[in-house]
Order: sequence, then structure tokens, then C-alpha cells
Amino acid sequence: MKKMKKKFFNDEFVRGLIVLITIFIIALFFPRSETIDKEVRIGDIWTSKDLIAQFSFPVLKYPDEYERDVQDAQKSVLPIFELNDTSSSFALNSIGVFTDKFKKDSRDFVEGKISIDSILNLYSLDIKPVEAQELLLHLDDNFFNELKLILKNLVEYIYSTGYLNLSKEEIDRDSIFVRIRKVEEKHSKDIFFDKNDIESILIESIEKIEDRKAIVVPLIKVFFKDFVKPNLIYNERDTFLAKEEAKNRVSKNVGIVLENERIVAKHQKITEDIKRKIDSYRRIKFEKGERFDTILQFFGKFLHITVLLLILGIYIFLFRKKVYSNTSKILILSIILILISFFAYISSRIEIDLPVEYLIFIPTASMLVTIIFDSRLGFYVTVVASLIIGGIRGNDYTIATANIVAGALAVYSVRDIKNRSQIFRSLLFILLGYFTTIVAFGLERFSSFTEISNEVIFALANSIISPVLTYGLLIFFERIFNVTTDLTLIELADFNHPLLQELRLKAPGTFHHSVNMSILSESAAKAIGANTILTKVGALYHDVGKIVEPNYFIENIRDERSEHEDLDPEHSAQIILNHVEEGIDIARKYNLPEEIIDFIPMHHGTTQVQYFLTIAKKLKKKIDEDKFRYPGPKPKSKETAIVMLADAVESMSRNLEVVNEEVLSELIDEVIRKRFFEGQLDDSNLTLKDLTKIKESFVNTLLGFYHQRIEYPEN
Repeated sequence: MKKMKKKFFNDEFVRGLIVLITIFIIALFFPRSETIDKEVRIGDIWTSKDLIAQFSFPVLKYPDEYERDVQDAQKSVLPIFELNDTSSSFALNSIGVFTDKFKKDSRDFVEGKISIDSILNLYSLDIKPVEAQELLLHLDDNFFNELKLILKNLVEYIYSTGYLNLSKEEIDRDSIFVRIRKVEEKHSKDIFFDKNDIESILIESIEKIEDRKAIVVPLIKVFFKDFVKPNLIYNERDTFLAKEEAKNRVSKNVGIVLENERIVAKHQKITEDIKRKIDSYRRIKFEKGERFDTILQFFGKFLHITVLLLILGIYIFLFRKKVYSNTSKILILSIILILISFFAYISSRIEIDLPVEYLIFIPTASMLVTIIFDSRLGFYVTVVASLIIGGIRGNDYTIATANIVAGALAVYSVRDIKNRSQIFRSLLFILLGYFTTIVAFGLERFSSFTEISNEVIFALANSIISPVLTYGLLIFFERIFNVTTDLTLIELADFNHPLLQELRLKAPGTFHHSVNMSILSESAAKAIGANTILTKVGALYHDVGKIVEPNYFIENIRDERSEHEDLDPEHSAQIILNHVEEGIDIARKYNLPEEIIDFIPMHHGTTQVQYFLTIAKKLKKKIDEDKFRYPGPKPKSKETAIVMLADAVESMSRNLEVVNEEVLSELIDEVIRKRFFEGQLDDSNLTLKDLTKIKESFVNTLLGFYHQRIEYPEN
């Protein structure tokens, strides 16, 4: 599994695929309109050349403005009600049927054919049975004729006026259209009756009845409930069609610009009218492009981003080979660029009259890349990301410049970071960068104090949030991608680290040797431009395997007698060789980064345990020299090669009786010559010039270790 993972993260095809996917995703974030038509704001100064219309086009209303006009037009449409003639004829014809039925039922009651309870229930008569019996016994033909007349008058009165099937509260207009045989007339809704009005009319009419009221009232209510239906019916379909017709009549335009007409002149101030024309022009051009050149336009965006990332890629290829050959690091850069582009896309889609573009966290990207990689790559990424953001924002030169300045200062603020809390000092630098550019561009385009203040407030928010995001995302990248940053190395260089504490307690001589080596190595790395902190930390942990059996190593032996005196040379050599594998196991147990673990096997390379090999040759005529050889690999970087040389030089220098520049120079020459001709430095990329500088650094550092002391006279 580990081999497959390693193969994946070093596969050039996968890295290329990541880059292509990154370009594709960022291209999706670019605006669909022509990028030459930048986003403009009222009050800005048009700094490009005169914008001339290539074709005639309508000046479009803004979506919210058009929607408002549509709503107004639809509100002007009156509800349509149709007259239903059958309602009145049905009600009038039902009067005779209803009264004859009641007359028959009352006669059947008198003759004893049905009970009084049946009459009361059937006609909802809310009176006592005794009283009802008395009334029913005295009903004559005059009563039924009068009931017919009352019902007829009420029905004719209601239908002659009009009875709506909706309550007036449900009708949101004061007037309505009444359609009678395809002829529509406008009327006030208040002249018609609705359900509530009918109830009021019945109450008023019933109040006028004095004779036999107890039986007439419920009869009238039952009749109206069952037989009197609205005759003015709301036509929902035709009303909807009328509203749609009104909507279609609303113009989407407020004017027209003719072909070759100047839309805006260079250095002209953007007014509301000019902004509307520019926005309309951009939209129409996109619609034309959508029909004919959508694919070509996307290819242009893809090529646009490719060119920007190509600049960054060339730099990484030429000057940052380790980044170029590491898929996980390419993936980190990809994620950072996509996240920043996504923030820019969101800011361009939010329809709010506030400078949200200053919440695109370019400084976060700048600081992350600087801490994870280095300050030069951090600056390159800042510039490229800012140009991409400018493109996504519609070629917004202002925000691109502001982000370059703020991002560059963010890079400066963390380029020599020594602890994580130092990230938060970048706040002032980021704010200074944004504040300077905001004021500069604000004065240039005559922005109001309110506009400048709003931009500064959002920039301040960015300055506060960016360090917090950096702090959190840094931990994320370190954990997920096993990234070793300078911050990680600085923390590992602390002598209070548990593994260094254990080394100091169990193998104090080895600890002292490692500290001296770290000083030697750090100076040499600085002399040739290698990673000083990586070299220093690698030297500190290179011999942690000696913790297992410290007394078998010369620097930890305090007595004159050595543990090796009771062992044969092969066994002794094996104990010495084992400290490499044991060191790797211990380092992984303490979760040391792989970059540091590499120093454990590489500082010996494939050299031999020469001391015990020599003894073995004296004791035996035939031996297997491979049993006295370290497993390797050879140093694969300048840093691990420096530690290899420093290890040998520091150990051998402690055996010198006379220490001066000449002696040290000869010793170091011998060590470098031996390792060089053994081929141990073949994969390290060290040049002869580097070796010369390393030698000079070793000499100067060792002279500091073994400086001559004043010989005080004996008493």
C-alpha cells in the first residue's frame, strides 16, 4: 500500500491531470460575459479606450426593475367574472317545488302520516314541538302564497344585482370585469353581493316578517342554502391569461443603442445610464456568443488561466524541483488556487451593494504557500492568484492590485516565521496593504468617504480573518498531506522535545555529538544556500537509534572497558548497524516527518563499519564485507549529504591532539575525498564549489569549538 501511495504521489501523469482539472474548475468560475467588458460601478472613471457598439442593441432593464414593472402590469389586470343565467332561473323554479313540498309535508303531519320531529329535522325548525304543532295546524293556502312571494322577491332582488362566488375580501382589486355574452364591463365590486351580503339581506328581510316568524325564518334560510347559488363566477383561467398578456406587453428595454454609437468615452465618469448600457451590451454579446461561440469562449478562458499558471509552472520547474516532482505539493497548490477562485466567484455572484470583493482571502493563500514552501513561491502564487481573481471579477484591476500588495506584505510578514503565533502579526501588514491601495484608487476615482470607509472595513475583516484561516488550514495541510513546514522543524529543534529529552538521558554522549553536528551542519547549509533548519533538525535526530543500546557506542562509554571486548567483530558491527533501523522505528513512533527520518539511514549511506571490518580482517582470512555495510540509501539531497560529512568530521576531530586550521583542513579534505570517491555523494546534487564552501564552513566552526585556551602558569 505504501509503495502504491508513493508511486501515485510521484507520478507525472497524475500531476498533469491535477493541473488540467484545476484549470478547468477555475475556468468555470470565470464570468460568462466578455472579459474585456469589465465590471463597472457608478462613479468609476472609464480608463479604457472609447467603447463603441459593434451592433445595434436594446438597453435592457435590470431584472429586479423588469420584475417590478411586470408586477405592476399584472396588478392592473381586473378579475374577470362571468354571468351564469341558469342560477337565477334555477332558484326561481325551485320556489314552487320547495313550497309545495313543505305544504305536502305539513298536510301529512296534520293527517298523522309523519311525526312533528321529522318536520323539525327536515326543515331545521328550531322551535318547540308543541309550538310547531300549533303553527302547522293553522297553515292555509294564503301562508304558502305569501311564502312564495317573499322568496320570489328576495331571489329577484339578489340576482338583479349580482351574486359573487368569491367574498369581496378575496378580491384584491376595487373593480372587476363582468362578462355577459362575451361583452365585458368594468364595475365596482362593492355594487355586487357576496356570501356575507346575502346573510345580511336575509336578516333584514326576516326582521320585517311579523306573522308566524318562527316557522318562516328557518324555511327561508333552508331555501337559500340549497337553491340560491352565485350567478357571477370568477374565471380564473381567463384572468391568468389576461395577466400573462399584460406581462408580455411590458417592455424589457428602456431605450436602444445604434450600431457604431459610442457607449462610453475614455476618462468619462460612469453614470447610471452609462452603466445600464454597458451591462446591456455585455449581456447581449454573451447571448450572441452563447448561440455561436460558447465552446470557443470557454476555450479562451481555459487558455487564459493556462497562460497564468504556465508562468507559475515554469518557475516551479526551473527553481523548485522538489515541488515539481511531488504530487502532494502540487495538489496543495491546486486546492489553494481553487479555494481562492471560489471565494472570488461567490463575491461576484452576491447581489449586494457592499465591497465584498475585499473578503477574497488572497493573504491566506500567500501565507500558506510561504510557510509550507518558501517566500519566493509565496510571492509568485500571490501574483498569479491575484490576476486570476481580477479575471473572475471581470478584469477588475483595482482588486487585483490590492490583493497583490496585501498578499506580498503577508508573504513578508511570515517569511522568517519562528513560531505559529507569529502568523497573527501579519494582520497589520495585510491591513496596511489594503488600506494604501483602497485610499489610492478611491482618491483617483473621486470615491466618497462612505465608499472608501466601507472598503476599509471589509479589508479590516479580511486582515483579521486571514491569519485565523491560515492558522487552521496550515494544521489541516500538515496533517492531511504530511507536510513538513519550517514551523514543524522549528518545533522539532526545541531541546524539550520528548525524543531529544530521551536521547539526552539515555545517550548523553550521542546527544552532545548531535548538538555539535547540528551546529556544523547548519553553518555549512547556510554557506551553500541549502535548507538550514531542515539540516539542523536532521542532524539533531540522525542518531536517535543509539537510545536502544547506548553503551555500545564510543561517545557514551564512560569506563575504559568497552562492551565490545566480549563480542566478535561481526556481532559488534551488527549492533552498530542496527541503530539505523532502530532509529527509523523510534522516529516513526514519535511521528517525526519523513524528511527528518531520511537523515537516519542517509547520513551513513552505504559506507562500512570500518573499525570492526579491520579487526575482522585481521582475525579471519575470508569474511563477508556486506555484513559490515550500512543498508543505505545514499544521501539524496544536499542537506543529508552535509550531515553525512559533518558526522564523520565531528567524530574524527575529537581524536585530534593538535587542533589548528591546517590540521582541520587536512582532516576535512580526507573525509570529503573519501566520501566522494566512494560514490556516497553521487545523488546529492552537491557541486565541487559546494564542497569547497562546506569545507571552509566546517573549518571555521570547528575552530570555534576547539579554540586555543590561555595556558595559566603552575603555582
